[in-house]
Amino acid sequence: MKKLYGTAFRCGKPDCQRPLFRLDNETGDRTLNSRVAHIHARREGGPRWNPGMSDEANRSGENLLLLCIEHSYEIDDNAARFPPEMLREWKAGQLAEHDQIQRSWHLNNDEVAEASALSFDCHQLSIATASATTVTAAARAVGKMVSVGRQRRRLAHQAAQAWQALRLRTNRTMPVFDLSGDRLTVEPSRAETKPYEEILNGALADSQAELEPLAVEVVAELHAVTAADQSLRPWCDWVERQVEELIVAAGRWPGRPPTEDDQTWPDAVAELQRASGALSAAWRGDRTVSPPEPAPAVSGPVETDQQRAVREHWELLESAGPWGRVKHRDYDAALYARLIEALPLANVIPPVPSLMTMGLDVTARRAATVARNADETAYRALIRQAAEQTPLAAAVVLLQHLGTIAKQQGRETLQDAAAAEATRLLRAEDWKSPAVWVDNRNYARRLLAWTAGASHDGEVRETLKTAFAGNPELLPSVIEAMGQWGEAFSHDGTDPTRAFQRIFELPDWFPTVLVADLIKQTFPAVFAADEFGSERYSDVMQRLASQILWIAEGNSNEW
Repeated sequence: MKKLYGTAFRCGKPDCQRPLFRLDNETGDRTLNSRVAHIHARREGGPRWNPGMSDEANRSGENLLLLCIEHSYEIDDNAARFPPEMLREWKAGQLAEHDQIQRSWHLNNDEVAEASALSFDCHQLSIATASATTVTAAARAVGKMVSVGRQRRRLAHQAAQAWQALRLRTNRTMPVFDLSGDRLTVEPSRAETKPYEEILNGALADSQAELEPLAVEVVAELHAVTAADQSLRPWCDWVERQVEELIVAAGRWPGRPPTEDDQTWPDAVAELQRASGALSAAWRGDRTVSPPEPAPAVSGPVETDQQRAVREHWELLESAGPWGRVKHRDYDAALYARLIEALPLANVIPPVPSLMTMGLDVTARRAATVARNADETAYRALIRQAAEQTPLAAAVVLLQHLGTIAKQQGRETLQDAAAAEATRLLRAEDWKSPAVWVDNRNYARRLLAWTAGASHDGEVRETLKTAFAGNPELLPSVIEAMGQWGEAFSHDGTDPTRAFQRIFELPDWFPTVLVADLIKQTFPAVFAADEFGSERYSDVMQRLASQILWIAEGNSNEW
């Protein structure tokens, strides 16, 4: 062994520059990076076995060749590509190089034992052979997975391009302009886009379906690598994580309608290839990058304070549900108190379809149903307490539902008492305080309409004029409070994507002319426009002000 290493410096394969030991430039330590290969196998059935060779000749130095670890296995795994004549030429070249450069390795006894164990110990040799086979198989499986994924990605790209082409054709054939003459983007109808969306989603799903069995193959090989060589586990785990990331990336395309592909897919491919290359390098003993730490496992998304409040509110409403489904349950004072405490939260929830089951109306109605069977004295006390609730919307809506439940029970005097308290509150409010508009923003239109119903339009109109006269700075709050809530949905019409406000009509009790004049004076840069034209304004208040001006000029803002 010492003689072999004393007459060679690098791997015997002519085009391989790896030294037989790797040197650490900082410490000077050296690590074995080679093993002894046989030109003719030691045993029958082995690579390049020569039955006519004597045992002495088989064990002699002429039949031994020093190669780096990778190539020592390559020549045995592919014996037909590396015939004995070629290997003898390699050995002759290795010896000639030593004579020329006079560089070799002088082994101590420990290094002799290590090289012998790796080269001739059957157990170590079987481990090394197994790891060589599985590392190569894993690299091959990764390459196949990337190749198939790229082919499938091209199909998804073609589907996205077809969808984009439809959008371009629609915009060319349907020119639409805003009031300033600027061209607006027009989207194809849902009926037109649905087939394109299905094709794109199908291409992404097919890509994942085709990659998943390949991923199973890669993971199986990685487990075999780990079984053969535990030191490679960190790199195997890294490759496995990146295989999972590639599957996820294969099923994703940015945007609906689709935009140009982003870096998610190419980054996933690059990181998988990087991890696979690092695993191969670690097996060869080359200097390579350490696997990154895996992201900490997350059991689920972290619940924010706002999300927790919404969840608890929903759970509270659910707990009161039985009182609405049957009429015989006893009054639960504690549950009623909890529902009353929840009214301020329910008041700020926008009254849009997807949130109505959690809004002010539902919360107040649940409270009233829980109180259904309270005796008359307790019910009157609840009516008085309801009149003390803030903001005004919470008080009035609760009183209305208490009145409705009393009517259903045939308790007319209690119904009248609730209606009288609601009317008193509405007519007593002068709407001069900005806080009243802000606190009741989602229900101001409704409250003023009820007030007009309890009196007449002219009275409400004069109340608002007086409020403006006393405090012109009310204008922004009034404008926003007049917005009517709507909701945008996804292309398939199932998932709400955003809530918005618009004004499609103004009631008779609203001082439209006065407010329009104030808008022109206060916001001279805001001009009359319908709902679509007003989109030029990013500020919600300015957008609504623009629509008020539009309606004030006698235009319709209805869809």
